[in-house]
Amino acid sequence: MEAPRVPRGPHLPAPAIPEERRERRPRRRTEEAQEEAVFRDVVRFAPDPLPVRYYDQDTTAPISFYLSSLEELLAWTPGAEDGFNVALVPAQGRQPPLSSRRPRTLLCHDMMGGYLEDRFIQGSAAQSPYTFYHWQYIDIFVYFSHHLVTVPPVGWTNAAHRHGVRVLGTFITEWKEGGRLCEAFLAGGDRSYQAVADRLVLLAQFLRFDGWLINIENSLSRPPWGTAPLPALHQQVPGGLVLWYDSVVSSGQLKWQDELNEHNRVFFDSCDGIFTNYNWGEEHLERMRGPAGERLADVYVGVDVFARGNVVGGRFDTNKSLELIRKHGLSAALFAPGWVYECLEKTEFFQNQDKFWSLLTRYLPTHSICSLPFVTSFCLGLGTRRVCYGQEEAVGPWYQPGAQEPQPLFGEHRLEGPGRGWVKTHSCLADAWNGGSSLLVRGTIPPEVGHVAVRLFSLQVPVPPKLFLSLVYKLEGTAKVRVALELTTGDAGSCHKRAPLHRPRPLRVPPTKLARWAARCGQQLGGGWVQRCYELSLRGCLLQDLFVSFSRAPGSREEEEFTCRLGEIQVVDADSLLSPLPQDRLAAGGPLGRRGPPGRAPAQLYLHWSYPLPHARCFRIHCRPGTGGGPPGTGPPGPEKPALLGLAFANQYRVVDLADGRVEFLVEPVPREGFLVPQAEWGRAALLYAMPST
Repeated sequence: MEAPRVPRGPHLPAPAIPEERRERRPRRRTEEAQEEAVFRDVVRFAPDPLPVRYYDQDTTAPISFYLSSLEELLAWTPGAEDGFNVALVPAQGRQPPLSSRRPRTLLCHDMMGGYLEDRFIQGSAAQSPYTFYHWQYIDIFVYFSHHLVTVPPVGWTNAAHRHGVRVLGTFITEWKEGGRLCEAFLAGGDRSYQAVADRLVLLAQFLRFDGWLINIENSLSRPPWGTAPLPALHQQVPGGLVLWYDSVVSSGQLKWQDELNEHNRVFFDSCDGIFTNYNWGEEHLERMRGPAGERLADVYVGVDVFARGNVVGGRFDTNKSLELIRKHGLSAALFAPGWVYECLEKTEFFQNQDKFWSLLTRYLPTHSICSLPFVTSFCLGLGTRRVCYGQEEAVGPWYQPGAQEPQPLFGEHRLEGPGRGWVKTHSCLADAWNGGSSLLVRGTIPPEVGHVAVRLFSLQVPVPPKLFLSLVYKLEGTAKVRVALELTTGDAGSCHKRAPLHRPRPLRVPPTKLARWAARCGQQLGGGWVQRCYELSLRGCLLQDLFVSFSRAPGSREEEEFTCRLGEIQVVDADSLLSPLPQDRLAAGGPLGRRGPPGRAPAQLYLHWSYPLPHARCFRIHCRPGTGGGPPGTGPPGPEKPALLGLAFANQYRVVDLADGRVEFLVEPVPREGFLVPQAEWGRAALLYAMPST
């Protein structure tokens, strides 16, 4: 087989093929290719050297993994394959921070055993997957399963971090087998215990999630008096957390308390918080104020959304649980909110999800974004097709949690008084500007009111000297309303001299030096989309809220109903738009060959590239022509148009199902500021691939 053929240029190194497999045989192919070096390589068939936890056995696509035994945990060390599971997105800052003493909300994701379609790092074709998108209301996301070591799938970590939410894995032992496992590592004394703690810390540190829920659900002859991995985690994982589940008491007996008390306080004192069992009443909440002291917010009162056992609330009455918990100043841990997906009609999932969270919002403080650039296409990380800036790229269902963009504050806003207008928002898969979904806004402007507005995002961002904003939208039907962005600001110095509400005017002629960002501003785009850009200069101000407003047309006096689809919003510091983009350095890492015998497993190619991750929202992976690795059902693309393979959230991607022929791979960086990078600046590598005849 001939290995990658790479055009030599200033941005591309030679392909990184393992030395022991490389044969240097440069040769001339055509007059046009005289400056290209072609390397030859051989596909080898051998037993797979990697543990099966790293890839799907049917497709060889990379997957997120768990560990089932102490031996696996203690033997784990970071390797190249673990790079697929490293989170791209650091936890974004938000206000109020987790360190504040106000009550918090933890969401514990327990979905049918875990590691379903969400395990596929590069996405899957799931038709009706579960997704969560009310991130602005929660503080901590725990990925839970009944494996010994539950490592959060990297897609969930990226989505949560993009919203400023901390992500924890789960270390769980249970039943007789769990008891034997605990006795095995506790019998070795502090050294054995510390070895387990060190590996848990290393997993969180290397894969860039934020800590652990420790769940010991079996009796212990020798309780773990230490502080679990707490000191090392705080040192190695900034902002890291270790939470303890209420099950074992200080004597080592398995005895759920449903509260914090003298029997389990030793664990609370040794960790960042305790997650209580679910069968509590208000008397339990009252008793916890004493042992919690000043750490009331570190007590996460468990709420089983399935309402199993003798519990308060649950299901669509979960608000009753939250009302009591907040009454006593405690934090809440919502266990298995996927009830709305597992037990109700899948076709009504979005309506039920929105209903569930709307009943809780009065008890869930809103979090604010506090960094720029802020860019969102409202994509949920799934869809029935893929769209890029209004252009359809692929048809068919797709699901990739890490592709979820920042989500707004969903809900309904009604003007005071009967019949005085309303605005309601919800996600919609029927159309998209970028990704797989958009935000649908419906409303009514009554005759006596000039406009209505709905708050989409809460922010606490110091306004830079010059701020650029962009809104992409389309009006549905015959509605004749004007759509605009509105901002509120607070005082951060001299801002008090200005009005708190700002309605910036659209830019008629965007600055030439910002052409790469503003190329579409003020234009009527394909598919009925419109983009409006705005410039705002406000010194000494704190940006607080972002609204979209809808105004009646001049001269109109009748009630106006409207349906508007929002495709994208950007809030960008002008200075960041003037900085040059980093160069994308792509190499083909050498064909990985086939995992298994011929005819049973597809051949693969491992792509990797060099790009500073803080500058990227993600990477879009393309190929042309479509002679291998293309998404199902897309067919061979034209000679000039690359086909989208998928998205990457790290500096690597595995192409599977290669067929004979020439394939050119292209890696398109997507900047955080939200504009398109010209194709000439993408990383690219070419591969000439043929299976040996014998």
